[in-house]
Amino acid sequence: MRVSPIVVIGASAGGVSAIGSILSRLPCHLPAAVFCVLHRSQIPWEDWPDDLAKVLRFRAALPVQTAVDSQQFEDGNVYLCPANNHLLVERGAIRLERSPKEVHVRPSIDVLFRSAAFSYGRRVIGVLLTGTLHDGTSGLWEIKKRGGVTVVQDPSEALFPDMPRTAIEHVAVDFVLPVDSIADKLIELTAQDPAQSPSVGETPKVLIVEDEGVVAKNLELRLKRLGYEVVAWERSGEEAITAAAEKNPDVILMDIYLAGTLTGVQAARRIWEQRQIPVVYITAFGDQATVNQVKTTEAYGFVMKPFQTEAVHAVIQLTLDRRERELR
Repeated sequence: MRVSPIVVIGASAGGVSAIGSILSRLPCHLPAAVFCVLHRSQIPWEDWPDDLAKVLRFRAALPVQTAVDSQQFEDGNVYLCPANNHLLVERGAIRLERSPKEVHVRPSIDVLFRSAAFSYGRRVIGVLLTGTLHDGTSGLWEIKKRGGVTVVQDPSEALFPDMPRTAIEHVAVDFVLPVDSIADKLIELTAQDPAQSPSVGETPKVLIVEDEGVVAKNLELRLKRLGYEVVAWERSGEEAITAAAEKNPDVILMDIYLAGTLTGVQAARRIWEQRQIPVVYITAFGDQATVNQVKTTEAYGFVMKPFQTEAVHAVIQLTLDRRERELR
């Protein structure tokens, strides 16, 4: 099953032209939803066209609309933030709110970018365009931190270079491009699938993180008999983080107390922030303190040692099914 990415675009002064240029080059069948925040601090909202969608619709092949609170979004559509609201992206839906201004503006690019990063992780493509001051930098940093792709307009050609320049100074941006090249990059990136879940008939990939060799080997043999592909076995949290990035497993079986300086809980938290790979804990400790640690992470399951093969198989299947439903 292919999992669609989402595109979030932020701009300020000079942004109407820049956004319009990008939308004019995107095909009508783009396999992603596009969300745009544009703020114009120099111009009162009451003097702005009553529907920015009407301005951009003339240039875009994609349908362009003003976002509505609680609206379910779809691929191949552009959603614009309405005046005097923050736009947030949640699982499959849009949320609008009049929470306090950020960087003296509402809507804020940072609010959109952060919400996308928290909800969609490495499936996010963030684009920051022309504008003054520094809105968008912290949000772009969150997208990068959680494994998404970051694109910034080349400051040398931006009408107002402050926002792109500040982002480049503070974020390890993936692409710095002239605005006329950004659409081509978006077409390329949305054709890829950075967070694909295993398809029907495809062997699920499992990463084992366990510092006891006998336990790890025994677990690996059991998983292989069940038809899983064990992509690696690691002893420490540090090694687990590296293996998660390199092997891209579908699920991680994580002991809590490991070799190295990181606990399994700490490693799981970092892996989720960077890769959004589900973790199932396997541990001999079921005390309340351990459970409380696990509850601070995105835990998909908890299996006590000594474990039965059927229990491990069941929790992996439930984890894969839950993750597939989340990514739809």
